[in-house]
Amino acid sequence: MIALAVALQPLSVHASTPRAPTRAQRHASITHQDSVAARAQRALDLYRGSSAVPGMVLGVAMSNQVTRQFASGMSDTAQKRAMQPTDRLLLGSVGKTYVAAVALQLVRDGRLDLDARVSRYVGGQGWYDSVPNAADVTVRMLMQHTSGLTRYEFRPEFLETLTRYPDKVWDPREQVRYLHGAAAPFAAGAGWDYSDTNYLVLALVLEAITSTPIDRLIAERILAPYELRNTAPSDARVLDGVAQGYAGSRNPFGGRDAMLQDGRMIINPQFEGAGGGYAASAGDLASWGALYFAGRPFGDALLSQATSRPDARALGAGTRYGLGMILRDSSIAGPVRGHSGFFPGYRAEVRHYPTLGLTLSLIVNDSHSRLRPSMPQWMDSLAVTLVRDR
Repeated sequence: MIALAVALQPLSVHASTPRAPTRAQRHASITHQDSVAARAQRALDLYRGSSAVPGMVLGVAMSNQVTRQFASGMSDTAQKRAMQPTDRLLLGSVGKTYVAAVALQLVRDGRLDLDARVSRYVGGQGWYDSVPNAADVTVRMLMQHTSGLTRYEFRPEFLETLTRYPDKVWDPREQVRYLHGAAAPFAAGAGWDYSDTNYLVLALVLEAITSTPIDRLIAERILAPYELRNTAPSDARVLDGVAQGYAGSRNPFGGRDAMLQDGRMIINPQFEGAGGGYAASAGDLASWGALYFAGRPFGDALLSQATSRPDARALGAGTRYGLGMILRDSSIAGPVRGHSGFFPGYRAEVRHYPTLGLTLSLIVNDSHSRLRPSMPQWMDSLAVTLVRDR
């Protein structure tokens, strides 16, 4: 693989062939890769420029298991630092995919039952027994957001504590307790409502089964075996290699536009935990998406369950939510499996196109500006463009 002037940076290549390619085949391959890289970089630059956001990173994972990554714009406008393809950005809820993958591995191994009540694993503990629907919620309901457990993170009392004590280290049980006394919007399994609380509880179930912290489970089962070296938990105010994020002056999480001040986050991102909780480069995220949404970490039998889906109309018409997967049908790119993420100052999308043999990731260091077209729409269009001449 070669380095290009368009800031192309090759990542791991896992494909192998029984014979070495001829000189003509090598030339054709490099010419095609140059063409894909040039189209991707040009499209990213145009999109960022038209959206007026500081910076973006893009990952492209091809069906030949080669991943490329690109950057456009600035990682820090005050310091005039250009965004680099290897920069990490916070992923927000995309981090749920790592937790879901560990859960599905434990299901495959016979250690976790998707249809068991959550109380089987963490019942008898005050933090759980007093949440709405506690007696009836199953593991599958947590993973699909049909439990009726609502969000804790926008409650005024939580936000006040988070911003007043930015060095506070959060215990997820403490966060779940914010739901004590709250009414469920529906009976367990009878509706759909997206909530980070579901994945905080799911991680606590996984920890109870394995006696291992969730971040260590992810490191041992996901990051290490799949060589995701530029992915790390966002578990402290100082995060290595993370670009500046811009949340706007009305940012409810700290009240400031820039999320990093003197190298430290203005709030402790550790609070997000299993509801998200990771930072990554675009290349790592695209590589992970290509694996996860194809079922590689847990097998085809469970992939069919992961892609069986209740309607999630709150995410848009025709949208469904499987086991840690957002499922859509694009009018131009066909079926899409992916996930979206938000953290103050950052937005992330990863989209896997099974019929196109392509996975894209896009991360932006701006969470308040309107992007037109939307990130998913732009990615669908780019996916079609990149495979058109393949």
